[in-house]
Amino acid sequence: MHVTRKAKLGVFSALIAAAVIVAAYAVGGPSNERSSQVSISFTGLVANPVNFTLDDLRSMPNATITSELTCVDGQSLGVHTWTGVKLKNLLQARGILEGAIKVAFFAGDRYATDLTVQDAMRDDVLVAYLKDGSPMSQNTKLVVPGKWGYKWIDGIAEIRLVDYDFMGSWEGRGYSDDATIPG
Repeated sequence: MHVTRKAKLGVFSALIAAAVIVAAYAVGGPSNERSSQVSISFTGLVANPVNFTLDDLRSMPNATITSELTCVDGQSLGVHTWTGVKLKNLLQARGILEGAIKVAFFAGDRYATDLTVQDAMRDDVLVAYLKDGSPMSQNTKLVVPGKWGYKWIDGIAEIRLVDYDFMGSWEGRGYSDDATIPG
């Protein structure tokens, strides 16, 4: 089979285009587009409902903590350094309305969990966007030191303040709503 010069140029152009795309991912181009598309809704009993992007979250004052993620069966998923925004700062900026007793969290895959407003206001609870200094595949994770892993929701799509005893995916199946790790 005879390959023309024009066909060779077409293949060469396709290879260059592929290299440019790979290079863009390596320096953060399309991931920046992806992060601006990630949206978290802040709704419910708040004075100032808002939607914000991952880029918005990254532009806010951040905090870094080191904490172990532990499954309810006692298996450690390791001690990691988490960087993100303190949940209490997000709640204070939105203005918690009277009557709110729980904060419900929903992921894009419909997984849900919750915290009491009191637990959500702890100084060490983060909406993290970095794990050990690197972006996470699910973009965000609720980091709740001292609580079982089912409270550490990935890929947060909505944070909603409610005036009733909301139960998340596992809590609604009988798992402890408090989820405090003993000891």
